[in-house]
Amino acid sequence: MMVLLILAALLPQQVLIATSRGQASVAVANETGTAAVAAVLLAQPLGLTVSLDGATARVTLSDRVFEFDVGSPFFRYDGAAYPLVGAPYIARDTLFLPLHWLADHVPRLLQNRYRWNPWLARLDERPSPAATAAAVPTPNAITGLRLAHTIVVDPGHGGIDPGNPGLTLPRGVTEKDITLGIGKLLRAELVRRGLNVVLTRATDTLIDLASRPLFCRADCDLFVSIHVNAMPAGRRQTQVNGVETYFVSDAKTEDQKRVAQMENDALRFDTSRAAIGGPLGFILNDLQLNEYLRESARLAELVQGKVAAVHPGEDRGVQQGPFLVLAAARRPSILVETGFATNHADGAFLGSALGQRKISLAIADGIVAYLLEFERKIAGAGGGGGHAR
Repeated sequence: MMVLLILAALLPQQVLIATSRGQASVAVANETGTAAVAAVLLAQPLGLTVSLDGATARVTLSDRVFEFDVGSPFFRYDGAAYPLVGAPYIARDTLFLPLHWLADHVPRLLQNRYRWNPWLARLDERPSPAATAAAVPTPNAITGLRLAHTIVVDPGHGGIDPGNPGLTLPRGVTEKDITLGIGKLLRAELVRRGLNVVLTRATDTLIDLASRPLFCRADCDLFVSIHVNAMPAGRRQTQVNGVETYFVSDAKTEDQKRVAQMENDALRFDTSRAAIGGPLGFILNDLQLNEYLRESARLAELVQGKVAAVHPGEDRGVQQGPFLVLAAARRPSILVETGFATNHADGAFLGSALGQRKISLAIADGIVAYLLEFERKIAGAGGGGGHAR
């Protein structure tokens, strides 16, 4: 439960508001332990106005009035009372309103006006039905996708960090070589399908573990990290085989703990020292409250199914663990363990051009399947056209 508690305790650093008045980034405060936004910062993008009468704050938005009592975790609207996570408060002569009100209640109560995107911490003003219909772009002929998407592909390890040594890989080949080969093939395939792709590394170079997620921020929809698994010495070392796909959460089994520890061990090569306080400190500093956990699990499920269908080894399913490289991406993110370099069949498959090609195509299939679901979901919510970010 530790990672889930961390996810629940941390907050987005800012909220993006996009309306016909323009766009604005609004800082999120956490002075009282729950997320809040300054009402004055909502005035320009939302046309919001506030009047204070003692401890009562009347907030007008879209010609509708919300009534708050400072210090009370409730508000009144249209004759009914609604609970809040946190209470409005005044600091430095400024009224702060709970983010829960803006993100949850405003889209529900004013459902024809606003839409909240929890993955991006973004509030959008809904366009008129006529404008929405006119804005829907033509689907891509290969994928059926209608929106622009940017994927960050992260070939694990590199440079002085070889990853696992590849007990059964071809001579001189290590994990960093396999991940780069698959990563470059995956980029080429996604670009062929009309997607934008960023590689964290395109050569045999070391990218600090803490720096890799920074590639996936404003201009990014998904983060996909590519790795090769390995078993420690013992009677099962050469027997265990297959593919598994991880998303960030608590490790629940010894195998999950082993894989997370193996991949997080790359932290020792970091020169930036961004992960002050060790692995747990890194997660605490870089996670934010969002719904990426659930979306990451779905992305992992779709990618795992596609890769397992072409892999000669076992389908080891979707797994979870506290991976540092995923924790700070601030987007749906997964880590694909493409096979075991300690198993002879897996090693031969990973070391072959055909094997790497099959894996890259399967990952691409899973990514596109997820994005198609994502587009249907936001279309169903009235999102209309525009970039998926």
